[in-house]
Amino acid sequence: MSLPVKTQKELYDLFIATLQAEAPDLTDTLDGSIIDSLAGVFSLGATELIRLITDQFNKTFFELANGPEITGGPDDLQTLAVDHFGQSFARPQASQALDTATFSRPTTGAGVITIPTGTIVKTEPNADGESQRYETLIPLVMTDNGDASDLIGNVSIRALVAGSAGNAVSGAITVIESSLLDLTLVVTNLGNASGEDAETDATYRETIRNLIKALAGATAVAVAAKAKTVAGIQTATAIERVKTVIEWDDVNLVPIGASFGMPVPTLYVADEAGTASVALLNLVRAAINEVKALGVLIGVEAATPVNVNWIAGITLNPSGPNYATLAADPQPLFDAMTKYINNLNVGTGFVRATADAAILAIWGPSGTTDLTIFQTTTPVGDIAASATQKMVAGTVDLI
Repeated sequence: MSLPVKTQKELYDLFIATLQAEAPDLTDTLDGSIIDSLAGVFSLGATELIRLITDQFNKTFFELANGPEITGGPDDLQTLAVDHFGQSFARPQASQALDTATFSRPTTGAGVITIPTGTIVKTEPNADGESQRYETLIPLVMTDNGDASDLIGNVSIRALVAGSAGNAVSGAITVIESSLLDLTLVVTNLGNASGEDAETDATYRETIRNLIKALAGATAVAVAAKAKTVAGIQTATAIERVKTVIEWDDVNLVPIGASFGMPVPTLYVADEAGTASVALLNLVRAAINEVKALGVLIGVEAATPVNVNWIAGITLNPSGPNYATLAADPQPLFDAMTKYINNLNVGTGFVRATADAAILAIWGPSGTTDLTIFQTTTPVGDIAASATQKMVAGTVDLI
């Protein structure tokens, strides 16, 4: 949705035309004339007024309102969402990564020691001297009981910096910054970091859409939409199977009556890798409790990733606006192919014709006109997906 807006030149010309229609004798519109000056002041003032009106108009629509990345200050998109639906619609902010640190020592020479809450561990500095720093969340007691458990212990740690910038890959945390009683201690980490950046406007708009759908409650669409508001969940699909059951007499250990069908709902979710960790599944279970019907148990399972290697033959249009760029580096096409696969829902297979059409809709004759041909060569056939499988982009290439 957009408003028809006149440019300053159009407003200038409108002023001149209107004035001369009312007073045909006023013909001096040369640069520096009184009429030229008045027209300039009018067009400049009207342009600023239109800009202000347009800005206020945009703030009333979710598709047009913007956050700080555009406004440079106020979060108009969040203000609109919260005003309409309450604080639960606030923009998800950056979250701190959570990980597990493993402390170990060669001997128990230092006896029983306690690694206190707030102990700082970190990665080795990179070329810019920057490290990912974490703090322990609870005390860890290293015992001296004469067995192997005295030499190793695990404790939860949290990044000091919110967002993906604080994430540390497995084994990267090797430095103990805080002073500890046992100088022989060494540390490493499992790498199950989950820090998320604050949502961009585009992602936040999708979160708002999903939250609005979730307001319906109990429906498959609402449950899946609520799951997708959990940071890290990219796709979610709710399916319902009918399971044959029969009432059972616990006393006499015999069935009662005839068997009947009972619907059993399961929600399959996936992150960008096409599956989901135990921690992520638990977050989804907690989230959907807000929208599911009372007395209904919805199973939450991780999807099974299916790797898709996609190669396509293309012909670039020399008259296309991005011909020179794409001829030198087709990365934007690779990105579009990767995004297409990764955005497929759980249970949706890879159909060659549909995939070709999706890319051409962006870059072909009905899009930017940069491609005249886009035709998949690999895979050689469509890839079907079961209800629990998620297509994930592997190698993408063009020939």
